[in-house]
Amino acid sequence: MAFFDSPESSDGLRSTIETIRAAFGAPSISCGVLHHGRLIFHHGEGFSNVEKSLKPDLDTVYLVASCTKAFTTAACGILVEEGKLSWTEPVQAYVPAFKTKHDPEIGKRATLVDMCSHGTGLAPVDHLVAGFFDEFFHDDRDEVSIAASLPVAYDFRSRFLYNNSILGVVGHVIQQASGRSSGTFLRECIFEPLGMSRTSTSNRETPTDGNVASGYSVLDDGSLFTWDQSALEDGQPQGTAGYVRSTVRDMLTWAKAVMEAENSDHLSSVNGEVNGNGLEASEQVLRQMAYIRTTKRPMIDEKSPLENSYALGWFRHMLPSSWLGSIGPNFGLFAEPPLINASGCPRLTIAHWGEFNGFLTAFYTFPGTKSAVVVMANCSPGRGDPTDLVAQHLVQSLFDMQPRVDFQRAAHEAASTAKLMWPALVEEFVTKRVQNTKHRPLKDYVGAYRSTDYKLTIEIYELPNTKVGKSPNPELLGFRINSLPRQAAKLRHYHYDSWTFIPDSRDDAVRKGMEGFLQLSLLIMTFAADDTDELQWLEWDLQGGKCEGPAPGLGAAVPPIQFKRVALSAA
Repeated sequence: MAFFDSPESSDGLRSTIETIRAAFGAPSISCGVLHHGRLIFHHGEGFSNVEKSLKPDLDTVYLVASCTKAFTTAACGILVEEGKLSWTEPVQAYVPAFKTKHDPEIGKRATLVDMCSHGTGLAPVDHLVAGFFDEFFHDDRDEVSIAASLPVAYDFRSRFLYNNSILGVVGHVIQQASGRSSGTFLRECIFEPLGMSRTSTSNRETPTDGNVASGYSVLDDGSLFTWDQSALEDGQPQGTAGYVRSTVRDMLTWAKAVMEAENSDHLSSVNGEVNGNGLEASEQVLRQMAYIRTTKRPMIDEKSPLENSYALGWFRHMLPSSWLGSIGPNFGLFAEPPLINASGCPRLTIAHWGEFNGFLTAFYTFPGTKSAVVVMANCSPGRGDPTDLVAQHLVQSLFDMQPRVDFQRAAHEAASTAKLMWPALVEEFVTKRVQNTKHRPLKDYVGAYRSTDYKLTIEIYELPNTKVGKSPNPELLGFRINSLPRQAAKLRHYHYDSWTFIPDSRDDAVRKGMEGFLQLSLLIMTFAADDTDELQWLEWDLQGGKCEGPAPGLGAAVPPIQFKRVALSAA
């Protein structure tokens, strides 16, 4: 705490934040620190809107993405308290359409606790839901049936497996129980009662005063690509996994309310007091918070006395932990991740991280001292995550954790490693390609391929001569998903009956909205023939063995998605 009281130390914090931001090329950073329930530090730098040269402050709105999950489980807690939901009743009681195709027992038995703690075992395949530019293929009417059709990766309740689609289903549970959209419920039952006036779940509810950050991706020369407004909002798929837009001030208000309600629950269980009897308004708004934030599922199988687990919409880590931010991009950029509090007494943090559509957020709470740290940035995760490192730097400064981690150095290491990812992808592309194979006549591939389970139709078409490239291996075919104009790309032959839409460069990927597709399996479509050697299927490995958080053996457990050839009239 004394560290923040000194002007010189605060200047040092700001200098480090500036260095970290610059290392990743982030347009802006906005952050704040709460301690003993009081705001003790805040800082904003760069431009929240580069085109308008707008600087961020405590009230600048950013998309907080997956930090939304804590709001979603809080909504469930209120409805449980009201007797409209049960943590332990199968979700099918509220959403009968959640009938899991590949293991019906999951659908019959999965409860809100299973869903909100990522314990269903269903595989996360986010690219079945959103494509280029993070555009969704459907609205939320098909969300439950699509989630129920996801392949099974692990046995039910056997381990943690982070899954945004399952949290999206929870939004439908909230709607059924409350009679309101999940976003309306959050606004009326959480945001407004807590005074979070600049927090919302849709673009139409975002403040109109202009103090709203734009999302960006950073190009190789440091210039920026501007994202459109996020389509992740109330009424869209995965909304309750990531649709909240908020500010540093509102998120710290939220943190304080959560920890007060949590403490009230603990006191009630010890003293037999009834919640709301003489307590502050925030403690009366939020219910079941102690239950929501207690351990529900270990994240990993390791022999360690220190906790790394998931509650309901919250991660729980006992510091020191090498699993901080494991769902974020930095986790794969360090040979050994930074380790704060390595020689200190163990300290519990209950936290979350978020990334989507050109935004990043890191959010820590420390219930033992009523402390919180929130850091927001308006850049995509493709070059690493500055919010992760800024937040850890603020945490170690707040609690004087030793030995000190040099986060300026860590930022340069992560950013440098991120720059190597595109060359590594190109090398893998070349190495795995079988040379000198020929493709079939182009007309053999042309047609429509459909996945009924996932409500997706891929149309393959031959490019006109004016669109064919001039390279030795030109683009000859194209594809379009669900007739959406931006969900289209050109295909060049890879080998045998496999075709690829690998971009020309990392910058080309960004401009085509493919920054989230820079994994070889995602860039290749393979056509398969029947016994008569006629092409009848298109296979696309949209999972590829990678997801947010630990998931050992995931690639072997989840096969490529199959699309059956159909008549164009049926597509």
